[in-house]
Amino acid sequence: MQTPDTDIRTAEHPDTRPPLPRLTEGQLAPGGLSALPPVPPPALGVVRRAAHLPRASWDRLVGPDDAYLATRWLDVAEDTSGAAMRYLTLTDAEGLTGALATAVADADAPWLAGRPDTVLRLCAEEGRQGARELAADLPGDLADALLPGLVCGGRHLGRTTLLSRDGHDGQDGTGDRLLAAAERLAEEEGLRSVAFLHVDEHDTALRTLLARRGYRSFHSEGYHWLPVPQGGFAEYLAGFSAHRRRRIGAERRAVRDAGVQIAMAPLDPADIPRFAELEATLLGKYGMSAWTPARSAAILERALGACGPDALAATARLDGEIIGFALIVVHHDRWFAHRAGFDYAAQRGLPLYFELLFYHLVDAAARAGATVIHYGTGSGAAKTSRGCLGSGQYAYLRTASFG
Repeated sequence: MQTPDTDIRTAEHPDTRPPLPRLTEGQLAPGGLSALPPVPPPALGVVRRAAHLPRASWDRLVGPDDAYLATRWLDVAEDTSGAAMRYLTLTDAEGLTGALATAVADADAPWLAGRPDTVLRLCAEEGRQGARELAADLPGDLADALLPGLVCGGRHLGRTTLLSRDGHDGQDGTGDRLLAAAERLAEEEGLRSVAFLHVDEHDTALRTLLARRGYRSFHSEGYHWLPVPQGGFAEYLAGFSAHRRRRIGAERRAVRDAGVQIAMAPLDPADIPRFAELEATLLGKYGMSAWTPARSAAILERALGACGPDALAATARLDGEIIGFALIVVHHDRWFAHRAGFDYAAQRGLPLYFELLFYHLVDAAARAGATVIHYGTGSGAAKTSRGCLGSGQYAYLRTASFG
């Protein structure tokens, strides 16, 4: 049932009412707490630009593993995704008590891995749990059935969620109110679906809440991360079998003997055009031929502007030419491997992916005091083979046809 406080059409900004006075025990009126006026529920708002959010209050809800939900990264996503963003907020006297970042996905969105229709189609083709059954229950073409749609939990892949001061297990109603507001927003804007595309398997509170509200689910991806050993590469290497250690040693020698130089430094604006070319090459190799270097350059430039010294670049150079890169975003004591690209002709079969994103990166992260490297979704077998831990990601969809 829709609650009255979810009418968000007139709630463009968080509640600005002065907080209720704090009373000490000695100030209680006769009758004690029961004589005090009831505390109003947190006020619901919708904000359409990240710049207008109560940023400090929002970022206090963001955990160390949620870099892509921090306001500085919301700026990046908002300015580069080509999607209309909506930020739902719940505000009480102490600031934000809950928040949900959303984006409108339509048929023109180039981020295929973040659209409900393409994610469902790919998962159904791969036979992932629940995907074929859900796709079969939708009428006609998936794009027609699901787009435009409201994608919730952030414009990123893996661990999409809502933010809550006290957890979103439903005990205080934060999660229910935010989801009801998202559904109302989708209805008012004529959208055909509401989706969380990558909810972590361990986010059981949100998964339970979504199921209770009638969302259908399917397995969408795997998410991977690597705990960084304090001893750096030497300790990392010691954790593998003798056979794997020999193979890693051979891979490192091959890169070194080829004359490739690996370095880690803050992202240099002068390198962005080359990085953009390399990323477009990588994405083209994996079927995203419409992706352009200009789009990559815009994202890299915006990431540098938002993150400053927390935007790091691992680079591989051969004869002075950059032949591989990885963009690393630093958030608290975590590193997030966000983008990468390679010159496949120049690397001549060298294992640059492992050297750049694992061996060198682990050593650099340990020296910097990082505790975790987040590798995100995709290439699960390769990441697991180099020591990553993993968890399943589940998409949740709700359309009018599901009730």
